[in-house]
Amino acid sequence: MAYYNQPGSYNQQQYQQWQQPSQCYGSYGNYYQNSVFSVQAWQAFQFQSPSDLHVVFTDVMNRNPENSSRNAIQAEDLTNVLNNTPSIQNYFKINWSRELCSIMIAMLDRSMDGFMQWEEFTELLQCLVSWYNVFRQHDANGSGFIEASELVKVIKSLFGYQISPQCLETILKRYSRVIAGRGCLIAFDDFVSLSVRLRAYTDAFRKRDALQNGHETGRTTFEYDDFLRCVMCL
Repeated sequence: MAYYNQPGSYNQQQYQQWQQPSQCYGSYGNYYQNSVFSVQAWQAFQFQSPSDLHVVFTDVMNRNPENSSRNAIQAEDLTNVLNNTPSIQNYFKINWSRELCSIMIAMLDRSMDGFMQWEEFTELLQCLVSWYNVFRQHDANGSGFIEASELVKVIKSLFGYQISPQCLETILKRYSRVIAGRGCLIAFDDFVSLSVRLRAYTDAFRKRDALQNGHETGRTTFEYDDFLRCVMCL
């Protein structure tokens, strides 16, 4: 059976193995199990079937022989798909940068080769559609921004991350902008960048915690090279 007949099923099984609620890290795994993996991105983009989305992927993949040999795409290809596929562009209505696309590939790059396979591509689109739905729910006036207080609610209550107020303040300083008369606001592309990094860094830290300590403690030790590999890819 082709991958595109079961979008996200492979990835959901992978997450069920270890992303369980945690006293140290929160219940963010539940958000992906209950929300992200129930999304059918091809329907959100108004394709007739999952195979239509697969055609988009293979078309951009086959333009580069290196991609074809790996059955995968790179950051510039993902940028092309998101910006130049009319139904996808009309859904999100933003201009996706190559930098953000590189970050999104890194979040799901389990083979650590800098490429995005089909199953990773479908999981990313599930994440993006789910994040966009969350963003729109909190963008009450349709301005394209959400307020800082709403972002805090999303991170802690909806996504379920176990994060201190000090860490939240750091996140707001990094991903928000101050607009005269409107306060501290977050745009959707910054919301995506934040969501990607928060998930990827938490996943990486959590895995090392469990491996080093035999169970989750909320603490781990990084060698310098390992630390750089984790943060520089994003």
